[in-house]
Amino acid sequence: MNQETWSKSLLATYNALPLVVKCIDRSNMQMALGSFSYQGDVLDLMNKMLANNARKEALINAKVIVDNTLKILKPKHRQVLELRYLKRKSFEQIAQELNICLRSVFRWHELALKQFSSIRTMRGYDDEWLSKYYSGDPVFVKCIRYCADREEQEGKNLQIRKREEKINIVAALSAAANARQSAVSTTV
Repeated sequence: MNQETWSKSLLATYNALPLVVKCIDRSNMQMALGSFSYQGDVLDLMNKMLANNARKEALINAKVIVDNTLKILKPKHRQVLELRYLKRKSFEQIAQELNICLRSVFRWHELALKQFSSIRTMRGYDDEWLSKYYSGDPVFVKCIRYCADREEQEGKNLQIRKREEKINIVAALSAAANARQSAVSTTV
């Protein structure tokens, strides 16, 4: 995966991380309470709990990486990323909320992702490091698919809007040409 994909995945999983950590804690508690009647190898049970704790630590680290990186971003870039990934707003909703044109949202988003990726990498969380800890985690795998599907759908929606705008422009030009021709024919 590239830097931008990892950055999007970190941002998109941010809200889910506390819930996943709670589930891990509950799972460990159930295993611990059930260990008295556990019929299998206790070492296997302990290893499962240790693996859960390692996953929990990695997920907490992901949240800290996002928090610390967002703090360093320019305010407008931070705001766009928070609206897009933490509050799950569309680009159109972001443009409306920030009272800026849609093109500016796209530019700010692109710059914000690049800045986020750069800061993250400078702090030691490059793609290799992230792959080591998160490429097999189900939360990140699902999130990567979600981001790809969302981008694909928004790309399709953007193409539809562009086609509609072209049709509207052609219709307006045609109407203007007809109006001019009518004006010319009435004056002759």
